[in-house]
Amino acid sequence: MNIAAMIIAVAMSFFGFAGGGGSSSGGGGGGSSSYSSYSSSSSSSEDSELTPFDIVILAGCVIFAIIVTLSSSKKAHHFKDHNQTALEKQLHEDARIIFTSYQTDWSNLKFQNLHNYTTDNYYEHASLMMELLQDLHRVNKVSKLKISQVYLLDPVPDEVSAPIRIRFAYVFDGLDEVEDTKTHKNLYRAFANSAEETWNYIYDGKSLKLDGISQPTESAPHLVKSLASFANQNHLFYSPDWGRYALPSRGLIFGGATMSVADINNHVIGKWKFNNSATSDSLLIQLYSYSPTPNTPSSYYIVGQINVPKDYLGVIVESKVKKITHKPDKSYEKFELEWPDFNKRYDVYAASRDALPAFELLNPKFMEYLYSKNPAYNLEVVDNIIYIFANIKNITESDYQDLLEVLKHAYDELKS
Repeated sequence: MNIAAMIIAVAMSFFGFAGGGGSSSGGGGGGSSSYSSYSSSSSSSEDSELTPFDIVILAGCVIFAIIVTLSSSKKAHHFKDHNQTALEKQLHEDARIIFTSYQTDWSNLKFQNLHNYTTDNYYEHASLMMELLQDLHRVNKVSKLKISQVYLLDPVPDEVSAPIRIRFAYVFDGLDEVEDTKTHKNLYRAFANSAEETWNYIYDGKSLKLDGISQPTESAPHLVKSLASFANQNHLFYSPDWGRYALPSRGLIFGGATMSVADINNHVIGKWKFNNSATSDSLLIQLYSYSPTPNTPSSYYIVGQINVPKDYLGVIVESKVKKITHKPDKSYEKFELEWPDFNKRYDVYAASRDALPAFELLNPKFMEYLYSKNPAYNLEVVDNIIYIFANIKNITESDYQDLLEVLKHAYDELKS
């Protein structure tokens, strides 16, 4: 690790303990992970030898971070708590139990337990996210959890004749980790002090049911209200700030990206039934915005992905309209297709074993379809996943709808 990276890492770790933070698993998700933007993560890099000047700079940065930490630790949480009546006091206790139960069940991927304290809608959404982690061979463990404050943000009348929505704000400490269950490698680790989340509930006069989790980072530019409408119309689920735990481990635009830096937002997930396909498959799909380096304006992508039945070493169709910065590795070969205009707009690469599937995918009908898209999309098939992506920062509902259609066409070509 060079000196600049070390200084940043030290400063970020102190800010994490000071209770700042964006979101890791995000508004739709599980885990007590509202704090990762300012948190430290694991690294396998070797430390470089420090010069005396480096040590002085590093020491100064640490002292500054400690001052900020001590100052931040004294901050007041500006929530108005409703905790007057016997009912409101009981709801406080119920909210504490649900918070702890959800973190435990999320950490252990206990799908079936969620039904005990979530609405049907949120149960389905959270289960899909657990399924996604399971497919990625990952687990998001939350431990050393300590709730310091629970605030009921909405007054609750003694008599409730119909289900009402209420919100609880939590202030808590916790250790947040992501582990690869196949290799047991720790992919991410962060500890937070005084993290904050708002949980949305439905109360029907008898029981409290969790209906969603809101993160502090649910604000522009991440929050796109039209995408919630798009997801609902397509029987999918939307999260403004999904975070990084679903970050793919392979892929042209994902290579080298880390959970401590890269971000996934505007996340749409669901089981999509491809009625036009021969088998009418229902498969887990995702649509989201992604940036490997969020502070770089040109690094934003809109991404769609879906699984296919078999594995591929790699097939890439890269648009020349707006070149991406990442390049295929040396195991890929470049191919020219029989359509000159297509070759002018796209570069086609494939691992040697996948040359034939590359040409099967790029049949005349699909080439014409892809060529007609504006903006031009990039396509990649790696392992058993199709990725469709374009370099777009300011996404819209129509971009998501278009991406879904492109993904469907690509799947229909490769599913057999």
